[in-house]
Amino acid sequence: MNFADVFAVCISMGIGIHGETQEEIERIQIQADPTYEPDDEATPAAATGGEAAAAAAAAVGGEENPTKKTRKTTSDVWKHFTRGPVQSNGSYYGTCNYCGEKYLQGQQRGTSSMRNHIDKKCKKFPRNKPEALQKLLQAKSERDVLVAWRFDQMKCRKGLAKMVIAHEYPFNCVNHYFFRDFLNELQPAFKIPSRTTLRADCMKIYEEEQVNLYEMFGNLSCRFSFTSDLWTNKGRDRGFMAITCHYIDEGWILRKRILTFVPLPSPHTGRHIASAIYDKLCLWNLDKRVFSLVLDNASSNDACISELLYSTTIKDDLPVEGKIFHQRCGCHILNLIVQDGLNTLHKEIDCIRETMKWIKHSQGRIEKFKLACSQMNIPYKKPQWDVPTRWNSTYLMLELALELKPAIVRYASLDKKFSKALSDSQWGILNELVKHLKVFYEATLKLSGTKYPTLNLFFSEFCEVFLTIKRMASNEYPFIVNMGTQMHAKFNKYWSMGNSLLAIACVLDPRCKLDVVQYYMEEMCPDECENFISNIKECMSELYNEYVQAKAEEQGAPDQNQPSMSKRNKSDVGASSMASDRKAGLKDYLKGRKGTTGTKTELEEYLSSDRDDANLDDDFDILSWWKMKAPRFPVLAQLTRDILAIPISTVASESAFSTSGRVLSQVRSSLSDESIEALLCAQDWLRVSIAETGKLIPAPLWTIEEEDINEEGQ
Repeated sequence: MNFADVFAVCISMGIGIHGETQEEIERIQIQADPTYEPDDEATPAAATGGEAAAAAAAAVGGEENPTKKTRKTTSDVWKHFTRGPVQSNGSYYGTCNYCGEKYLQGQQRGTSSMRNHIDKKCKKFPRNKPEALQKLLQAKSERDVLVAWRFDQMKCRKGLAKMVIAHEYPFNCVNHYFFRDFLNELQPAFKIPSRTTLRADCMKIYEEEQVNLYEMFGNLSCRFSFTSDLWTNKGRDRGFMAITCHYIDEGWILRKRILTFVPLPSPHTGRHIASAIYDKLCLWNLDKRVFSLVLDNASSNDACISELLYSTTIKDDLPVEGKIFHQRCGCHILNLIVQDGLNTLHKEIDCIRETMKWIKHSQGRIEKFKLACSQMNIPYKKPQWDVPTRWNSTYLMLELALELKPAIVRYASLDKKFSKALSDSQWGILNELVKHLKVFYEATLKLSGTKYPTLNLFFSEFCEVFLTIKRMASNEYPFIVNMGTQMHAKFNKYWSMGNSLLAIACVLDPRCKLDVVQYYMEEMCPDECENFISNIKECMSELYNEYVQAKAEEQGAPDQNQPSMSKRNKSDVGASSMASDRKAGLKDYLKGRKGTTGTKTELEEYLSSDRDDANLDDDFDILSWWKMKAPRFPVLAQLTRDILAIPISTVASESAFSTSGRVLSQVRSSLSDESIEALLCAQDWLRVSIAETGKLIPAPLWTIEEEDINEEGQ
C-alpha cells in the first residue's frame, strides 16, 4: 500500500495522517475536488467518500485524474435549484427553478440561504399557492356533488358574527384565551378579529338583513298588523319599545318579524308612544299598509291610538276608516278577569305558596318531602311557587299542589315545625277553584300561540269564558259565586270595548260562519243577538266592498303616460266624448240591474255555503283551507288573509324582552342603543329565516374591508 492509499483510507475514516482537524480535512478535499460541497445538513461521514479520496490521492501525486466524477449533492433543496458551472475559484451559482433567484455556492457555503428562500421568500414556489395543493372537498347536499373548498377569511368572519348574534355571546369573546386557542387549532389561517371589528361585522349583518326584509315587504301584496309593548331595564332604568310585524305571505304561511327595539324616553305618554310607532312605520314604508295594531290595556295605549288616528295621516289608508284598527290583547284581558276573581281567595292561595317555599327552603326539607312522597306512593315532583302577577303560574302551582296533596299532608306529620297545613275544607276550595280556572288557562294557552292564527279563535273562547262565569253564579260554594261576580263585572267592561272584527274573524272560519256567532249571542244576550248579527253583516259588507274597489283599481289602473277619463272630463272635449259618457252610464246601470237578478258576491256565496263541520273538533289548518279556496274567492281570500294575520295577544313582542334581558345583562350594560337594536333584530331575522325556510335569507355579496375601527360605540 503506497502513501496515496493510506491517505485515502484515513480521509474516509475522518482522521488526518498528522492529526489534522475536520476543517483542515475539508480544506484538503476542496483543493483536491473543486466540485465538493460542504452541505449543512450532511454528516461528516457523508462528506467523505471514495471519490474524494481518489481525487486527493491524485492531487498528492501531482496529476489530475481524467476520469474524476462530479460529486452528487445530498441536500433535497437541490430539487428546486439548478447548479451552475464551476468557476475558476471553485465557486458556482444555484438558480431557483421558479423565480430565477441565484445564490453563490462553494468555498464552504451551505444551503441554508437557498432553503430559506424556498420556505419563505419565493413568491412563485407552488407550495404557497392553495390550488397547487391537494384540494379539500366538501359535499353540497343540494346537488350531492363534491366541490373544492377554499379558505375564505371574510366568510369565516361572517360566520363568527352570526354565531355571536344568534347565541348572544359578548363581543369580547374573541379575547378569551381558550376561544382563540380553539380557533387557531381549527384553522390557523383565520385571523381572529378584534372585538370592535366583530361589532362592525355584526352591524353589517344587521344592515344587510334589514335591506333584504325591506325589499321583501315591498314585494308582498298583503297588509300588515303590528304588536307593540314596553319593557324597562332595571340596570339602566330606561324604557324600551318593541314593535313586531305580523303578516301572511304569498304561500299562506303566517310570519312575524321584530322590526325595531328602541329606547323610549320618559314619560311614556300616549303621544310619545304614538310618535315612536309612526316614525318606525314610515321608516319601513309600511304606514300606508297597516291593518291593525294590538296593544295591551294600559291607559297610555288608548291615548296612543287616539294620537295615531287623529294626529297622523295613518287613518286615511286604514280599512273602514280605522273602526277595526285597535285590538286589545286578549291574554291581558283574561289575566285581569281572573286576577279580580282570585283576590277573593288570597288566603288559601298564600297558604299553598308558603308551603311550597317552606319545603324548598333547604335540602333537608326536600329529602323529608321525598320520603313523604315515597311513603304515599306518589312520584316526587319539585315544589314550585308562582309569580303573583301572572295568574297562569298560580294555576299551575295549585294544580301541582293538588297532585301532591297526599305527600303534603304526610309531610305535615313528619315535620313538626311545619305550620302551614291546610284543612280538608281548604283543600276542597282549591280543588273547586282549579276546575273553574282550567277553562281560563286553556283559553290563554290557545290565544297566546304565534305559529297559527288566533283572531278567529278569540270570539268563541271569550264567549266560553263568559258562560263559565255565568255558571259560577249558581255554584254551591259561596266563594265561587263571589268570585264569579267579580269576574263578571270585569268581563262586561272589556266586552263593551270590543269591536266587530273579533266576530268577523270567527265568521271567516269555515267551521263557524254566522251560525257559531249567533249561537253564542243567543246564549249570552238573546235580546241583542239580532242587532249584533246585523251589525256584523254590515261591517263585513263595507270591508269587502273596499277590497273589491281596491282590486278593481289595481287591475284597471290607467297608464300614467295617458290622461285618465276623469281628467279628460275636466278638459275641453267634444260632443263625441259626451256621447261616450252617456253610453258608459248606461252600461253601469245595466250592470247594476244584472247584479240584482241573482248574481251573488263572493261574500254572499261564502256565507250561503255549508260549514266545514268535518273539522270542527280536530286540528284545523285554516290557512291551508283558504289557500285552496283562493281561486274561487279571490277578493274575500285577500281580505281573510289580512284579518287572520292579526294576533290576539302581544306575546310576540313580549318574547323579545326575554332576549333583551339576556343581551342587556349586568355584564353588558354598556352596550349602545344601536348595538342592542342590531343584536335583537338580527337575531330574530336569522333564527326565523332558518326555522321557516330551512336556509338563510339570500344576502348581497358580503365584502368587508379591513379597516381600523374606533374603540367607541361598543
